[in-house]
Amino acid sequence: MKWGVNVIQNNGTNPTPATPPPIKADSIEWPEIHTQNQLKTASDTQQMGEHVYPAQGKKIGEILKSLGIIDDKILGAVEKRHQTKKVTDKPTGELLVYMGIIEPEVLTRALCIQSGVLMVDLGAINIPYDFLKYVTNDIAREKQAIPVGAYNGTLYLAVADPLNFQDQHFFSFSTGLKIKPVFALKSQIVSCINTLWKAPGTEIWAG
Repeated sequence: MKWGVNVIQNNGTNPTPATPPPIKADSIEWPEIHTQNQLKTASDTQQMGEHVYPAQGKKIGEILKSLGIIDDKILGAVEKRHQTKKVTDKPTGELLVYMGIIEPEVLTRALCIQSGVLMVDLGAINIPYDFLKYVTNDIAREKQAIPVGAYNGTLYLAVADPLNFQDQHFFSFSTGLKIKPVFALKSQIVSCINTLWKAPGTEIWAG
């Protein structure tokens, strides 16, 4: 899906450009994790110091192009906009949001790909109690974080804003594990929090 310009009729005579709405994240196929096997594989990949995404480490514009969200024409328009004093200090991703080309979640996910932060679909993955036991319901609700898996001495916590997560030390101290935040939708996090896990044998299962 690419951002472009639609045309509407003005008084039935002269065509005028109509700015389309920002591209939504749910219109894009993201490289999300849906199973525990996928999470373990990604954890093993990170443990070896390898990239989990082909586009990891690339510029945001290149990542969005690889996903078919924007093209060279749009990138050119962004670069031209960079020349104005009003937005000269905005990076490409923020400028795309500012210009109404993409919605903020698209940028967040693209930044996750750039940084190698995993994205988890909490609506699909099952989370056994062996992982849930690391965080109580009350703490999960307070911190808005869901334990989705523990591999290679690392606890993976699903949060809505993993790039600005500030509670790694809290969870590392309370669990004795390294902490890696992963991206998940806020609505899915709330749904999981409302699914109580209290005893062995309980799990969150959405598949």
